[in-house]
Amino acid sequence: MHYPLESQLPSHRPIFRGVSNALLLSYLAVIGAISFYDMILTVRYAESLKQLEMNPVGRWLMQLDHIPKNSIPDVSLFLLAKAFGTAIVLLVIFWITRHRARLGHPIGMGVSLCQILLAVYLCYGSLE
Repeated sequence: MHYPLESQLPSHRPIFRGVSNALLLSYLAVIGAISFYDMILTVRYAESLKQLEMNPVGRWLMQLDHIPKNSIPDVSLFLLAKAFGTAIVLLVIFWITRHRARLGHPIGMGVSLCQILLAVYLCYGSLE
C-alpha cells in the first residue's frame, strides 16, 4: 500500500490561521469594548468615583489630584492609566497569540472572561 508523503498531504494551516485570527480579534474586541465602557462610566460617575472605586491603584491615582471633597474630581490621570493599561494588555495578547498561539489563546480567553465578569458587575452591581 502506498502512503503519500506528509509534504503531499493538504495543509490545514490556512484554516487554523483563520480561526486563530478570528478568535484573536474577538478577544481584542471584547477587552477593548468593555474597557471603553468602563472609561465612559468613570467619566459619567466621576463625582462619586472616589467612594465607588474598588481598585487600590485607581484610588491612589485619584488621591494624587488633591481635589477638595465637594468638587468633581479630575479623572484624566486615572483615565490615562486605564487606557495605557488596556493598550498594553491588548498588545501583549496580540503578540503572544501571533507568536505562540497555544499560549496566547488561553490568555486571551481568560482576560476576555474577566472583562465579561467586570461588565456584568458594572451593569448589575454583583456577579450573583
